[in-house]
Amino acid sequence: MLPLLIFGPTPCNMEIHIKKFGDASVCIELPKLSAIPLVKLWKERIITDILLMAFSNRAATLVSVDPAPDTIGYRFPYQLLVSGGHSYLVNNMDSCDYHDLVQIGESPEMSLGLLTLVAGANNYQFDHYFPKTEESLLTIKEEMLICSPDAHRVYWLNANREYSDLLLAINDIADFYQLLIAS
Repeated sequence: MLPLLIFGPTPCNMEIHIKKFGDASVCIELPKLSAIPLVKLWKERIITDILLMAFSNRAATLVSVDPAPDTIGYRFPYQLLVSGGHSYLVNNMDSCDYHDLVQIGESPEMSLGLLTLVAGANNYQFDHYFPKTEESLLTIKEEMLICSPDAHRVYWLNANREYSDLLLAINDIADFYQLLIAS
């Protein structure tokens, strides 16, 4: 786990930890200070940059569980499906563009784990996309990005990159936001 510290105009120092999760996944632990507006903004931007890094110009399936009437999924062509007592809003995206990914990354559903982005179109394994435990994330075979319901962890599962490349890419994001690696 590599701790990163954010220094700058924030009201406090924030640590971000990156750890390998399973064979081909990464977990990024974000600060637990979401009540501070500036920290919330930093978290949204970090999530958005990870989404851009993972899914830019790629086909993906956007899935929202039990969507609210104003959820982001209604902004795109969608299907509303019911399975296992839950409703799912499904958006098949042929190619994720910058503006769509920014909207998704900044949506409250993303940071609360109510929305996931899965690589490839037409992915409908809903029961697996919103697991109840961290251990059940390891059973997912598709590449996907999801946040924990407490908004403190981002999981990039089965990434299409080696772990060392993931670390470099996440460190690029850290450099952009003037994050420093803590010793």
